[in-house]
Amino acid sequence: MNVELRIFLMAVVLIFLFIITRYLVKKKLNLKYTLAWFATVVVLLILAIFPQLVTLLGNLIGIETPVNTVFLFALIFILIILFTLTAIVSHINVRIYSLTQKQAILEKRVRELEAELRQANREE
Repeated sequence: MNVELRIFLMAVVLIFLFIITRYLVKKKLNLKYTLAWFATVVVLLILAIFPQLVTLLGNLIGIETPVNTVFLFALIFILIILFTLTAIVSHINVRIYSLTQKQAILEKRVRELEAELRQANREE
């Protein structure tokens, strides 16, 4: 990998790091969700600095071409992100269901109290 490409990749990774940090500071992203992105930035930065690691990893797992190694790890990363997002959405769905039930109970209780209050006002 030539020097210009490595510098370009490092610049892109650092810009991505800046964007992630900015979103975190503005509270548009939660810290526990940004940790995976920070880990990704660190790995990408290491691979941009030491591109021979891609070839070494590919050789260790039996992949002949470094590009295929990059595609494999990108696919694995995408699957991890999809699984994480699915878990988050599932957790939020459970919370929404619970909150909806609690709100319905509270609304019923308010209606009952209002009916009791009207009944008490009529009796006076």
